[in-house]
Amino acid sequence: MEFAKLKMTVRRHKLGYVLGATLCFTGLTIFLIVLWKAWPKLSSDADPMSAFWAFLWEEQLILTHGIEFKLAYFVILAVATLISGIAVLMFSRQKFFLPGKTMKLQCPFCKKKWRASYPRGQVTCPHCRHSVHPRMIEE
Repeated sequence: MEFAKLKMTVRRHKLGYVLGATLCFTGLTIFLIVLWKAWPKLSSDADPMSAFWAFLWEEQLILTHGIEFKLAYFVILAVATLISGIAVLMFSRQKFFLPGKTMKLQCPFCKKKWRASYPRGQVTCPHCRHSVHPRMIEE
């Protein structure tokens, strides 16, 4: 009897996908807001990269009275949330191998049959609860 090859199965955790997608969306949104605010100054400048860096460290965003942040801090926050979102998305997947085919086993004591995903050495019969070495049966 030839045994089936093992196939890779991926288990995806929904909470990890939701959290990772939310972090990535937040990071992209923050980065797009910063680019939206910087675009008028960048589009008219001859050297856009140096103007962008100067703009990030000079321009401040006022959230409320007395609370001001430089745009560079928002870019750092956007990069951090993007990296953490991608990391959460990567680690929310679990890969493992399962056999591709199930087979029928028979208990030597009670002679009852059951299906198993792969042949095992010694198992507990689900019918008589004996610890047995089951026999594989062709279907």
